[in-house]
Order: sequence, then structure tokens, then C-alpha cells
Amino acid sequence: MSSFDVLYLVLKYFFLWAHLFSAMLFIGGSFFMWLVLVPGSRDAIKDEAVRTVVVAKISKRFARLTWMLLSTLIITGAINALWYIPASTAAGSAGLYLTVAMVISTAVLIILLYGPGRHYGRQISRYGKEGDLEKLAAVRKKSTLVSYANLSIMLLITVLATLM
Repeated sequence: MSSFDVLYLVLKYFFLWAHLFSAMLFIGGSFFMWLVLVPGSRDAIKDEAVRTVVVAKISKRFARLTWMLLSTLIITGAINALWYIPASTAAGSAGLYLTVAMVISTAVLIILLYGPGRHYGRQISRYGKEGDLEKLAAVRKKSTLVSYANLSIMLLITVLATLM
């Protein structure tokens, strides 16, 4: 085995594991936020304004991490697709449809995360600091729908990646 072959294998597995690890953190962290942190914060912090500020600070920190993770996922996903998807599969109708579905669902996820998701997050944080619980509840309803859509798209992307 030549040094080029060794380098090729090291890079191939590095990009695969970087992608898988980033996906675990991104998707697992998102589900943790909605299934553990948000409900747990309701039990632990009774003052709604204080709870909102605490969860908003944690969410803001996680959002910074998601930018890096999502960038890593896009870059390593494209590289892995070139290495792991056989040319015959990518050119065939099923492979082409899966690839298009993956690109579209990723684009929708990015738009929802950094459009309405970011907008509602800022409003929730502001209303929590101001103690305006009425506006807070209204924005939370919209934000929750966007978050559930994001989680659903993450699951769809995982299924599509598995099928590829």
C-alpha cells in the first residue's frame, strides 16, 4: 500500500467520522433541548420570565455551536457523497431523487433555523427579559411549530442519508 493510499483512507475515514460526530451533536442536541431541557426547566424554575431568560441563554450558546456543526455537515456531506455514493447510484433515478431530496430538505432546514427560528428566539429572549408573558406565550406557539418542523426535517435528512 502506497503512502497515497494510506492518506486517501485516513482522509476518507476522517471525513466520515467528522460527519457522523457532527450529526450526532446537531441532531442529539436539538432533541435534547426539546425533550429534556425545555420540559425540565418548567419543573425547575417556576418564574416564567426567569426560566425564559435561562433557556434563551442556553439556546443562544447551542445556536453558536449549530452554525459550526451545520457547516461541518454540509462540507463533509458533500465530500462523503463523492466518496461513498457509487456513480451508478447517483446517476440512477433513485440516487438522483434522494440527492435532490437531501439538498432541498437541508436548504429548508437552514432557512427555518436561521430565519424564523432565529427571529422568534430573539423575541422570546426579549419578552422574557421584559416579563411580558402574554407576548411571550404568543411567540412561543409560533416558535414551537418551527422547532417541530426542524426536528422533523432532521429526521427526514437522517432517513434520506441512510437510504443513500
